[in-house]
Amino acid sequence: MADIPSMWRTELWHPMFVHFPLAILSLAAVLSVVYLFVRNRNFAPYLRFSLSLLLWCGVVLFWVTFYTGQLAYSIVVRTICDPTVLKDHLFWAYVSGISFSIAAVLDGLFKFSSKFKNWFNYGSILLMVVGTFCIGYVGHLGGKVVYQQGGGVYQPSENCGEFD
Repeated sequence: MADIPSMWRTELWHPMFVHFPLAILSLAAVLSVVYLFVRNRNFAPYLRFSLSLLLWCGVVLFWVTFYTGQLAYSIVVRTICDPTVLKDHLFWAYVSGISFSIAAVLDGLFKFSSKFKNWFNYGSILLMVVGTFCIGYVGHLGGKVVYQQGGGVYQPSENCGEFD
């Protein structure tokens, strides 16, 4: 009878964290686009604060998730049939992380600049929108790693005897 592996395996830390930055950063991008249309209204400063908070929290959580993905990479790459999918997943994760990180820096500069305020605002919003599309593709590739390649997934025996 085989032992069932723990749910606290290193390669499973990544999927525990991954959905938080994906949702938070996507919401920040949506709010940033909404902000473009309502920035002259009374509630615009609150909206701007909310999107900035989401952006900065999302970037921190993104890099925590990226780190856990790096931990899982060396384990999962040995168990899948096509490691190029995992390499593409890693590449696009870098692209989306850099996009959102630069957007966060521009967001910070937006708060403290008067001369280039509009440039920092539009640059930040553009990078968040681009980052959202990139992070969506990262999620698609991550789904391929898990559901098509079986990365990080425990395959029980034919008769499921280890669960008895």
